[in-house]
Amino acid sequence: MTDPLIPAWFAIPVAAVFGALIGSFLNVVIWRVPQGMSIVRPGSACPHCGHAIAWYDNLPMLSYLILRGRCRRCGARISLRYPAVELLTALAFAGVVAGAYGAVYPAAILPLLLYWAAAGIALALIDLDHHRRPT
Repeated sequence: MTDPLIPAWFAIPVAAVFGALIGSFLNVVIWRVPQGMSIVRPGSACPHCGHAIAWYDNLPMLSYLILRGRCRRCGARISLRYPAVELLTALAFAGVVAGAYGAVYPAAILPLLLYWAAAGIALALIDLDHHRRPT
């Protein structure tokens, strides 16, 4: 990227945070799409007790660490996969943005590349779980 408006030291960590947020949403997609469920409603809930998850318990990676991988209400274990997907997406987004600063590709295609990264992660994990991709 020639003469960027935003310096790399700022853009790459911001992309990682954005990626973690998208990764949290991808967890919903990976769980619900194969079951034919809405990705919008209902909101996130504990798969064990069904208790709605508050926004402050739904912060990518941080909530998992704060709650020590357990539901706040029932204490059931939360799969390590949730923060792993968030971390993977954060790293993928940071890598895509870093690639633009390394002049691997033009910055104008960043949104498309970020979309492909997110879609690829979701599709790969759905395929891993169900041995099929959604149609």
